[in-house]
Amino acid sequence: MALFWKSRRRAILRWSGILYITAVPVTLFGIGPYLLAWTLVHAGTRSFDNGLKDTPATYGVQYEDVVFDARDGVKLSGWFIPPTGKSAIVIATHGLFRNRVEVLARMIPLARAGYGALLYDSRSHGISAKSPISLGYHEKNDVIGAMQFVQRRYQDSVEQPRIILMGVSMGAVATLEAAAETRSYSALILDSPFSTLREAIVDHSWLLLKAPRYPFPGLFAFWLQRLAGFDIDRVDSHRALARADPVPLLIISSAGDRRIAAGVASSLYREAKSTMKKLELFGQDVTHGAAARMYPEAYSALMLNFLSDALTDSGVAGDDFQGIKAPSAAKGSPR
Repeated sequence: MALFWKSRRRAILRWSGILYITAVPVTLFGIGPYLLAWTLVHAGTRSFDNGLKDTPATYGVQYEDVVFDARDGVKLSGWFIPPTGKSAIVIATHGLFRNRVEVLARMIPLARAGYGALLYDSRSHGISAKSPISLGYHEKNDVIGAMQFVQRRYQDSVEQPRIILMGVSMGAVATLEAAAETRSYSALILDSPFSTLREAIVDHSWLLLKAPRYPFPGLFAFWLQRLAGFDIDRVDSHRALARADPVPLLIISSAGDRRIAAGVASSLYREAKSTMKKLELFGQDVTHGAAARMYPEAYSALMLNFLSDALTDSGVAGDDFQGIKAPSAAKGSPR
């Protein structure tokens, strides 16, 4: 009897080992990529950011709560800060898992200098409507919807404000993809953009999961594009930059960014056709998208100096502008 149970235990252990060896690759390379892709597509703002309660009023800046449609009809919520001294409005787009509060501190110095700003929650983030997350492809419609909101708001004004597009991380890529499809902007500010979505998936698979370049990233990409309904190879910052207008361009990155290497920003800077362009690289102590938080004064001065130079050349940054008289914010589907 003892010999029987000893043999039985060996069989159980052997089959348990076989099942474990089989289950690990099935999970990592079968179910795992699908579950992670599904989670990302249906994700939203992380709980910490949802708990942030700051508004422009926290900084003594007047604003309006607004609702507008993305180009594809998704309802977006945001804050609009009317311009008071400059005939220009910055449209600020936050990154993945964040909300409009991420770009709030970046916009306050600009608002105090007289610039207007539109800060909004991207689709499925903050209190904006739910829609599949695509890391830049669908989100470009949010940026274009924000541009159309500003254009409609001031369509009857004598003086049309210039539009500056600004984004952080995923928001920078969505901004660049939107710039490739429109022509109604005067400058671009890109903080920590990634190179291509396919490359970002490979890099983050290793950084976060220590997954090799094959086959996990490819399987994740396969499920991501099917669940979100887009071709991931169409999210490419280099191609988008080549199609964008050669307006004044500011690219911000840092040597300490482990998620998106500073070389991406350097490469985009070299490729840019803009006659006025600036690359600002912060140091090893600055992590992904953290330059504004870690060096707020330097970041604010960088933004203000860039906008002053970029828009003065176009004759729109003069100090004699007293604010644009405009009707109330239009809601509903933009043209």
